[in-house]
Amino acid sequence: MLAGVRALVLAAPRAMAVRDGDGNLIAGNPGYHVRRANAAANGRAPGEDEVLSPFSPDGIEELVLVTFAENPAAHPATRLLATIANSLPVILNVKDRDSRYLLMNLYQSRLYGTTPDEAVGKTAAELLGPDYGNYTRRIDVDVMATGEPSPFFEESYPAADGVVRRWLTSKVPVADASGAVWGVATVALDISDRARLEDGLRQAKEEAEAASRAKSGFLAAMSHELRTPLNAVIGFAEILHQQSLGPIGTPDYVDYAGHILTSGQHLLALINDVLDFARIESGSLTLTIRPIDLVALLRGCLDMIALSAATSGVTLTRDITEQPVIIRADAQRLRQVMLNVAGNAVKFTPRGGSVAVTMRPDMRGGAIITVADSGVGISEANLQHVFEPFWQADSGLDRLKEGAGIGLPLARQLIALHGGRLELESRLGEGTKVTILLPEQRVQPR
Repeated sequence: MLAGVRALVLAAPRAMAVRDGDGNLIAGNPGYHVRRANAAANGRAPGEDEVLSPFSPDGIEELVLVTFAENPAAHPATRLLATIANSLPVILNVKDRDSRYLLMNLYQSRLYGTTPDEAVGKTAAELLGPDYGNYTRRIDVDVMATGEPSPFFEESYPAADGVVRRWLTSKVPVADASGAVWGVATVALDISDRARLEDGLRQAKEEAEAASRAKSGFLAAMSHELRTPLNAVIGFAEILHQQSLGPIGTPDYVDYAGHILTSGQHLLALINDVLDFARIESGSLTLTIRPIDLVALLRGCLDMIALSAATSGVTLTRDITEQPVIIRADAQRLRQVMLNVAGNAVKFTPRGGSVAVTMRPDMRGGAIITVADSGVGISEANLQHVFEPFWQADSGLDRLKEGAGIGLPLARQLIALHGGRLELESRLGEGTKVTILLPEQRVQPR
């Protein structure tokens, strides 16, 4: 490839020329032409091809003439250079200080609607128009002026076929042995497919986030709309169950009202959990932070769960420090966390099992709460799903336990809002242990 030979000759630090076997000049750098001019001025014929020694009496520097015994296009070195450059599926070119192409590989020439030989001596403006030509020339000039390679950057522009492609491009200054920059080399990789994939992923992510926001908004709206009539059902059921306005007459009706009341309260708790989770996802849930006694809060929660545990035949034990532990937190949300975590422990522990709740100050200044049960446990395959909202291991229509599968995810989110962590350990058939760690920033020193 003659363009590659010309680029090498122009980059030579000394005067150099290349001629074919017939003596025709193929390429010569500026130093060569200066030396030939000096030789002619000193009485030599401009066409003489002798090699002038650097020790010649007239002081002319060495003139190197490289002559191919055959056509240079067929020389092994030229074929090797052409093979390497043209086999690369990237843009590869070399330009002089005027941003004229000295070398362009086949891949780029096809995109630019030309050939490697025809591109030599032309500018990008002549091949792809002034807009792109002026844009890329500014970068070329900057690289040659600073003498520093440009970092890889992304650019988009249409080729000769009008198709806009995205490129990952780098430009490197090309200098001679003395360090003088005489041109710039460019390498560009077509990243259009990757860019389209990234754009598709970005669009899919935005659509998923929009769908998530819509889901959260729907859940919040529906939860709000459901709570209003449900509160009325619970209120009237409580009046009937307590016979506040007088005896009903038939004892069975009192029991029925009690079932309505219990079911309504359970449904209201689920709706509140869903509403809180939707608020957390949308970022609209705010905490009411006040100093509270964590010990008193835990004891109150366990007192509320004690009746359920006794009814289920589960032994509930507590090991809580006697000293008050004052923390800055949202009492309602921490109570919600403990009722969810301890309530789950009781719910998934069969009759005859046990649930142990402990609370101790952390050595680093925080507080640690653990809830350990001897219940059914969770398989290793399902552990990765326990904090996914609405996920349940027992999800069939005949599942044994009630619930929406949102208690643990909600508890973890609420603890995270307090700057803490909720961790879970479990083995199938051996029980589950939940650890809640509150940071020292929440605990007030005594």
